[in-house]
Amino acid sequence: MSITGIISEYNPFHNGHKYLIKKHKEKFPDSYFIAVMSGNFTQRGETALVNKWQRAKLAVANGIDLVIELPFVFTVRSAQYFAKGGIDLLQKLHCVDSICFGSEYTNEKELTFIAQTAQSEKFQQLLKTSLSDGQSYAATTSKILSNLTGISENILKAPNAILGIEYLKANLNYPQPLQVNIIQRVKAEHNDLNYQENFASGTAIRHSLYTNNNNFSKLKQVVPNETFSLLQEIHQKQDLPYLDYIFTTLITKLRLAKIEELSNIYGIREGLEYKLLKAANEATDLADFYQQLKSKRYPLTNLQRLCLYLLLNITKEMIQTFDDTGVLYARILAFNDKGTQIIKQMKKNASIPIITKTTSYLDSKKRCQQKLTTFEEMLAIDTYATELYNLCFKPFKPYGQDFTTSPYYLQR
Repeated sequence: MSITGIISEYNPFHNGHKYLIKKHKEKFPDSYFIAVMSGNFTQRGETALVNKWQRAKLAVANGIDLVIELPFVFTVRSAQYFAKGGIDLLQKLHCVDSICFGSEYTNEKELTFIAQTAQSEKFQQLLKTSLSDGQSYAATTSKILSNLTGISENILKAPNAILGIEYLKANLNYPQPLQVNIIQRVKAEHNDLNYQENFASGTAIRHSLYTNNNNFSKLKQVVPNETFSLLQEIHQKQDLPYLDYIFTTLITKLRLAKIEELSNIYGIREGLEYKLLKAANEATDLADFYQQLKSKRYPLTNLQRLCLYLLLNITKEMIQTFDDTGVLYARILAFNDKGTQIIKQMKKNASIPIITKTTSYLDSKKRCQQKLTTFEEMLAIDTYATELYNLCFKPFKPYGQDFTTSPYYLQR
C-alpha cells in the first residue's frame, strides 16, 4: 500500500483539489490519500466556509481516503508552523510514503535548494537583522532568499510556492524524508477572484458566497457536485459564519483585560498590548478594529490570528510547549473503505494516538479542569475553537459538537 499525504484546507473542496489528486494518480496509480486538514478556522485566522466535518465529507467523496484534523495550534499559525505541523503529523503516522502539493513553480531541485538555504546559519542571521529593523517576515524572507540563491523573488512570493518551500523545509528535518511530488497549479491563481473555465480559487468561491456576485451562477462549473449542493444550500439559507458576530466578545475581553495578561498572549509583542487596548476603546466594528492596528509589521492575517489567540487564551508558554512536543494525536474526521485500511496501518504503526471518539480522551467536564496534560490541552483548544466557530453564526450552532460528532464514513 502506497500512501500519499496532502496538507490542506479544502475551504471548500473544488476542481483544483480534484485535479491535484488526478495528476498524482496518473504518476502513482496505486496511491491511497490522507489529507491533513485545518479545522474550523483556517491558517489565515478566518472562519472556514463550512465546518470541518462537512469539508472532510466533501474530500472523501472526491478522491481522498482519510481526513485527519491538523490541531488548531499548528493550523492557525504562519506558513512555517502550519507546514511543520502537517509534516510532523504525517511522519508520526509511520505509514505515509510521500507528500503531494500544488505550486505555481514546480522545479523540485530549486525549491529544495531554497528550503536548505532557509535553514542555513547565514540566512538566520540576515533574517534576524532585518526583522529587528521592523520589516515584515514575508517580505524580508523572500528578499534574503532571492539574494542568497539567485532565484527570482517573484517565485518566492507566490502563495503556494511559499507553502511548498515550508513543506520541504520541515520534511528535510526527518531522518527519512517523505518523497515529494509537486503538481503545477493551473489557471486560477491563489487570490484570483475570476472563474477560469472549470477552475476557480477558494478565494473566488468564498467571495461569490459572501457577496452574492454574478459568479455564483457559474459555481457549478468549478466545484464537484457534492460541494455545489452544500454551497447552494448554505447560500439559500444564508447560513454563513462571520467573525463580526464575535466582535463584542473580543472587545469585552480586551476592555476587561490586564496588561500582564495581554502581554502573555502568543503573538503580542513590542507593546502591541497598548495598541490593542486603544483600538478596543475606539473601534466601532471589526474592520475598524483591524484598520487601527494594521501595519507592515502586523498585516491583517497576523491580526486575525491574534484575535483568535486572545479569545482562546493561548499563551506564548503554551505555544512553546506545543512546538517542542509537535503534534500529539491524529484525530479522524472522515474516511472511506480505503481509509479503513489506512486506519489499520496507523493503529499498528503510529507513534501517536489515533482518535475516533474525542470523549475517550477528553469530555466537556474534564476540559474545564485546571490541570490538563499537554496532550489534553492541545485537544481542548481544538474543541474550544469549535465552540468559538459556532458563535460566528446567527443563530448560534450547538454547543459541544466535538464530543457528539462521529467521523463520517463513506461506504461505496
